[in-house]
Amino acid sequence: MKRLLWIIVAMAGLVAMVTGCDGMHRYDGRLEAADSLMHDDPDSALALVEAIDAGSLTTDGDRAYRDLLLTQARYRCYIAATSDSAINRALAYYRAHDGEREKLTRCHLYKGAVMGELGQVDSAMFYYKTAEVTAAPDDYFNLGQINTRIADLYRLYYGDEETCFEKYKQALHFHRLTGNKRQQQNCLFNMANFTNNLASDSAGIYLRQSLDLATASGDSGRVFDCKELQCRWYIADNCHLNEAKRIALQCLNDYSRFVNTDLILDLATIYAIEDNVDSARVFLDALEGASLDGQYLARKYWAQSLIAKSAGDLRLSNAYRDSSDNISDSINCNENRYQIQRIENANVAQQAIKKNKRINSLRWLLISLALSFIVVISILSFYHYRRINKVKAILAELKASSINNHEALLEQIDAKNGVIEQFVRDMVSFMQVSIDASEHDSPTIMRKRIQQGISGMAKNEEFWSALRDHLDKNYNNIISTFAKNPRLDEKELRFIELSCCGFNYVEIAIALDYNPNYISTKRKTIARKLHVWIPLQDHLDNLLRDNNPKS
Repeated sequence: MKRLLWIIVAMAGLVAMVTGCDGMHRYDGRLEAADSLMHDDPDSALALVEAIDAGSLTTDGDRAYRDLLLTQARYRCYIAATSDSAINRALAYYRAHDGEREKLTRCHLYKGAVMGELGQVDSAMFYYKTAEVTAAPDDYFNLGQINTRIADLYRLYYGDEETCFEKYKQALHFHRLTGNKRQQQNCLFNMANFTNNLASDSAGIYLRQSLDLATASGDSGRVFDCKELQCRWYIADNCHLNEAKRIALQCLNDYSRFVNTDLILDLATIYAIEDNVDSARVFLDALEGASLDGQYLARKYWAQSLIAKSAGDLRLSNAYRDSSDNISDSINCNENRYQIQRIENANVAQQAIKKNKRINSLRWLLISLALSFIVVISILSFYHYRRINKVKAILAELKASSINNHEALLEQIDAKNGVIEQFVRDMVSFMQVSIDASEHDSPTIMRKRIQQGISGMAKNEEFWSALRDHLDKNYNNIISTFAKNPRLDEKELRFIELSCCGFNYVEIAIALDYNPNYISTKRKTIARKLHVWIPLQDHLDNLLRDNNPKS
């Protein structure tokens, strides 16, 4: 019985080990088939992965595997990435599951590839280096891919020549271990192109090895690239100009479908050096309208300089040579394009900052205008309610005064004239109504009521004429004397008339539509115009006493 139990336990353990391999997950067979086609036939791998509906996959592992393969296949088929959402889902899954080291390495590798296509070079380098750390020591294939990508970034963007060359050497080592001749040829060509010096024995060896691999694999495009690079080196070495011409014409005739700007500039330069101006111009004319930058533009200017020299135009030749030298000084064959890109990005960022500053300035200007508007409205409201409060103060003053005793006022004026008496009675009646209404009307309504009442009384010219006649008659032409002063206006004369009759300042303010607080200022103004240096009321009282026949 015990022996049977041990057999059952052993078999269970064996089953667990079998089912636990491959990261303890058995993937969908269609995904594994697509993965097996990825390196030799990426187009078929992409078609197979895209044919698999994500909804038909039953596990998170299968869905993550599909996202990884989809990103990898699209990259290998040169389909530009527009989003990193798929590789992010795969990366999140494999980070959370042990035993999937190879797939996690690939996730980091292709996350870096996607970030590079999206223009985020620093982020791409970060994920490539993370992939290098994550990879198993014997994962030669992925290590070769990773080191190649890192070297490419250093070559294209960072300008670190030493690190770039070392990374290509490491990638070449791993590609040799896996037997990947295509990647070996690529690394050798980049190493030769990076060295870019025929006098260097190692550069010549790298280029010959790269050419041999390209020839053995029957890759005409890579053979053309190697021969064109060799031609360019021979042009730089004037002792091998004939060999350069032979290789260039061979490339033009045997590999015509691969002809590019490099070869055209090579031929233009060769013929210009040989003083074959017409042939050189034919090849330069082939580039007419093409957008050239960097080393291409420098090489074109150099060829044009040689053509101008052959034609005897030294001034034009020197001008083209200076332009070529200036470009070569700033952008050479090993130019740090990433630094240039960073400068451009910094300029874009600076422009964005300036734009944001302008927007912020405009925003603060609008806020300032809004606050200024609020302040102005508040000030106007303050003065509006201040006037209302002054109206209330007038009413309070009237309420506290003995203005209702109009008989005493009439007696003080000593006039039983119908117009004067009616005016006084109307004014007293109006004030009394206003006082009573102030108990329930708002200050704004009260102000309008008083203004309407004042306008009605102030327009009573018959009253003002009768009042002036009364004062002149009883006080020896006192008002007519004041009227001779050209500095006094009509309203100021009426101010004097009411003051002579004994009206208090609140009554004068209502009758003449003055602010009560303004009465004292008005008194001083009138006194100044009369050249009087004592209080105006005292001066008027003295004149009334002196001009009264009864006194």
